[in-house]
Amino acid sequence: MTLAGLVFSTLALLLSFKGDIPAYTALLALSGLMDMLDGPVARATGRATPLGAFLDSFMDRVSDVFLIVSFVNFGVDWGMVTALVVVSLLISYTRARAESLGVPLEGVGLIERGERVVALFISAVLLALNRVAGYMVLSLLLALSVETVVHRVVHVIYRMKR
Repeated sequence: MTLAGLVFSTLALLLSFKGDIPAYTALLALSGLMDMLDGPVARATGRATPLGAFLDSFMDRVSDVFLIVSFVNFGVDWGMVTALVVVSLLISYTRARAESLGVPLEGVGLIERGERVVALFISAVLLALNRVAGYMVLSLLLALSVETVVHRVVHVIYRMKR
């Protein structure tokens, strides 16, 4: 399922070069669905492993970059896309690094990967219907993502100084 999620996000990126927002959003949704299900299915079937968790996190980051970068092909400027990629990666990095130091970060901040994928989906749909509305959702996604990074950094500093 993890690999399928990466395949769907790769296909979404490729279709974005054609400007095919409906196909892109369908593949984005499938990629998000695979990400939602891969962990629970692995645990339910007794197939969860540390290697699987690592590969899932790694492939999620690749998928995030593919899905966000594809917005350039829908006319979103590189500045917005770059900012979204950076904060998306920082959200994941802060959690991974903090947890490697014994500071749990699950639930810290306003937006995690699932919410980011939903926001990208809504943005893509809105970009096809109303460019301004699509940009507004992307701007909200960026603001919530920055809040999450800052919240996580402050949380880690607070916890580690205690």
